[in-house]
Amino acid sequence: MLSIAIATVRTRWVSFVGAFIALALGTAMTAMMALTLFATQGRPHSGPQRFTKAGIVVVPADPRGDPAHLPASIPARTVARIAGEATTTADRTFEVVADGGPVGVGHGWSVARFTPYRLVAGHAPEAHDQVVIGGGSRSQVGRTVEIRTPAGVRAYTVAGVTEQVWFEDAVFFTDTEAARISPPVNALVVGGSAEVTSIKDAAGPGMLVLSGNDRVNADPDPSGGANALMSASSMAGTTMAIATSVAIFIVIATFAFVVDQRLRELALLRLVGATPRQVRRMVLAESALVGAGAATAGCVLGTIASGALNTWMIDHGVAPRWFEIGVDPFALAIAFVLGVVSALAGAATAARRASRVRPVEALRDAAANRRALSPLRWLLGLGMLAGALITGYVLRGTPEIAVNPRKYGMVPLLYTGAFALLSPIVIRPVVHLLTWPLTRLGATALLVRQNMLNARRRTVSTVVPVVVAVGLVATMLCVQLAGDRARVDQARQQTRADFVVTPQEGAALNDQAVQALRSVPGTTVTTVTPLRIYVGTLKGEVVDTLTGQAVPSDALGRVLTPQVVEGSLKNLDDDFLVIDQRTAKGDDLALGQRVWTWLPDGTRRETTIRAIIQTGLDGDATFLSAAQTPARTGAARAWVTLQPGTDRADVRRQLAAALAHQPVKAVTADAYFARLKDASAAKTTTAATVILGISVGYSLIAVANTLIMAAAGRRRELAALNLAGGTRAQTLRMVGAEALLAAVAGVLPALGAGAAVIATQRLSLERIVTAPRLTVPWADIWQTAAVCTVVATAAAILATWRTMQGRAIDAMGTRE
Repeated sequence: MLSIAIATVRTRWVSFVGAFIALALGTAMTAMMALTLFATQGRPHSGPQRFTKAGIVVVPADPRGDPAHLPASIPARTVARIAGEATTTADRTFEVVADGGPVGVGHGWSVARFTPYRLVAGHAPEAHDQVVIGGGSRSQVGRTVEIRTPAGVRAYTVAGVTEQVWFEDAVFFTDTEAARISPPVNALVVGGSAEVTSIKDAAGPGMLVLSGNDRVNADPDPSGGANALMSASSMAGTTMAIATSVAIFIVIATFAFVVDQRLRELALLRLVGATPRQVRRMVLAESALVGAGAATAGCVLGTIASGALNTWMIDHGVAPRWFEIGVDPFALAIAFVLGVVSALAGAATAARRASRVRPVEALRDAAANRRALSPLRWLLGLGMLAGALITGYVLRGTPEIAVNPRKYGMVPLLYTGAFALLSPIVIRPVVHLLTWPLTRLGATALLVRQNMLNARRRTVSTVVPVVVAVGLVATMLCVQLAGDRARVDQARQQTRADFVVTPQEGAALNDQAVQALRSVPGTTVTTVTPLRIYVGTLKGEVVDTLTGQAVPSDALGRVLTPQVVEGSLKNLDDDFLVIDQRTAKGDDLALGQRVWTWLPDGTRRETTIRAIIQTGLDGDATFLSAAQTPARTGAARAWVTLQPGTDRADVRRQLAAALAHQPVKAVTADAYFARLKDASAAKTTTAATVILGISVGYSLIAVANTLIMAAAGRRRELAALNLAGGTRAQTLRMVGAEALLAAVAGVLPALGAGAAVIATQRLSLERIVTAPRLTVPWADIWQTAAVCTVVATAAAILATWRTMQGRAIDAMGTRE
């Protein structure tokens, strides 16, 4: 049978073109995303990065014994002790913003000789008003730039520029100027022939003495770039799951359709003595040959297309500027195997059905096939539907997962797959409903109806890609938009403020802006300072690392109102600590327990857990007293609440006047949260461009491809209709109407999948957000549905027009 399969593929290659295209594009899509996912894994930059030429580096340690995060610093007495043992160079790191650009870091120039920074133009800073720009252009040398630092805003002259490095955007000052801006020493480079042991003795407890490859722990990104690729990895993983599922789903359907179109031929083989096993082996051999060639072509196409995706990811901030998608043989092997297996799976299901039917029945079935829901299709469809319901039910108690498309993505995928598999259920009622008003206008409507109902498998092969395309847009975007809106709604419901003030540049409000804000009469100002803190038992054992928010003790319960599960937010002292349910359960912490809290500057405070609140949609929620805030730690935002009897319009004017010369912006709380929603929607659009665009585009190609194959298989049918008196225009209208109805029939199950996802996700969101308002992306859904309809109709008409070229009597004798 292998020789017959080879001969069939060689002589009837036209019949396999559609399947070849579908598989090649599906494999290309899978290969492209597999290459992207593999490129985001591992450690892109190995070994120490910043202190590449330093022998020993001393940095402060956190309570766990790991390198501490800024603003942790080395005590002056420790610096003096180490300097007594060997020559040292102090490294100071602080936030800078040059000419309103992105947030960077400042350093003293003397430490540059231990780093990869090398001058490409100009010279080192020699005066207090000179700087060197890391990664700057040569044209900047000699120009004046305005730089914002923790010490304020000041104009500097660019003395030189260096090459760009991947791990930070730096500005170098003279050592004296850097010490003025930020006095604490954040790292100490030890030179000479100092011994690690003697330096450890001089450093004492709470310090890390790093040498050799351990110097990587002093890098801005100790992961070697892996952390910078987390967003890209998340996007690639989600997209690959969706793209691979869509590709496998459609490839299986396409190859099954190709085999179904050959039932007459297979029946003839049975009549001349071929056994069912021989038929199955021949079909599988043909599919393996076509699949291997198409999968190989797809891997090549995917490799080429990955370059364009690489550029898009960098341009849209999904990946860092140094990210590069390479050629990974293992990723391509995965795509190749998935492609071939999908082809074999699709052919096997149809071949098994064809080989089991008796020859005479097969000949009859080739002319009219009313059965489209096989037992296997019922089993898979109901299984996926049950899987979606069970998964949604299990996740109902974890709303933070329900707002994360990457973690919750299995639910919309299962619903979309289930409704696609079960879509034949709606074909008969939809076709009857849509053709009923037209039956009085002539026989064309009746012919359209009977063609679609008799050739149910052909109709289903058109409907399924439409369900997938529209269903993915409806389900995935509903999950994303509902999650984004729920986050903002929860934050708004837990904030009782009238205005919010945020920095225009940098990450924190400066002291002058906060003082000006507090001078506005009739208002209460609540500053919020994000802090990375460590919590541990009174025995000194660290149990968790949390991102806390330092707020005034009287703000909780009045301005910020998280839902309390245990305890109270009233009458809090300056030693309070408020944690969320998940943290309390995971760390075995209880209400009223006394714990140590380590602050970013390394100081330790004894605090009491005064309340346990509901876990937020963004994860852990922790609050502590603003009185514990380390020095030189600015607030990220300030909430302004009007006191009773205060005129809102008057306060707005006074806020504008007080903050006129400050680098901040003040807006109403409603406007602030509205902007958060808009920003989330913009991110959703960016993500949807690649996550859904690739899969939807492939589904549209599959729709056109299926209709082109169907037109080729209907050559005799269309010729017979023409010989019976039907004009070419009537035939084209009939075929176009069939494609139009098939597209409409596919939109309805897709909307059902979207409705099911909304209902399932709402069960989770209602547990944490009062009356969650779910957003349905109607514009995106209808646009996708319209595109599917246009593509299906145009492909059917054009393919039929091409098929009907020549005389009808000649087509009747054409070999299929």
